[in-house]
Amino acid sequence: MQTSHRMSQRDWRVGLLIIFISILAPGSFARPQAPNPTDVPVVKGGAGSCTADFIVKDSSGKAIYNAKIELLLKYGFMGLHKLDATTPTNVDGKARFDGLPQQIKGTSEFQITHGEQSKSLPFDPQSDCHPHHEVVLAEK
Repeated sequence: MQTSHRMSQRDWRVGLLIIFISILAPGSFARPQAPNPTDVPVVKGGAGSCTADFIVKDSSGKAIYNAKIELLLKYGFMGLHKLDATTPTNVDGKARFDGLPQQIKGTSEFQITHGEQSKSLPFDPQSDCHPHHEVVLAEK
């Protein structure tokens, strides 16, 4: 009885595929790049057409980089949907929220913090669906 050591056509294809992947793998899986500090960070809420733009500065008027802006709100039928979103500011102190709901349940506020400094701003899409906030965070 003789044994054949021939590779089938399928085996060749699999072998070539493995070789191809191993050659390309190091270059095809690029490392994630750090976000560009000049790009305006945008949170996409996906809950409506309202937006909110921010510029965060210190008391001397200098932009604050990496200030954190948070929003937690309830919307939809009986307030069953929740939106919990956070974004940092860029080097120009700018950040943006897109896709915010036109109607919310109860009240909601944006919380802006940097270090020990913080400020709250109301979010009321009924009175202003596209607010532009210039926020000054001052030392306490």
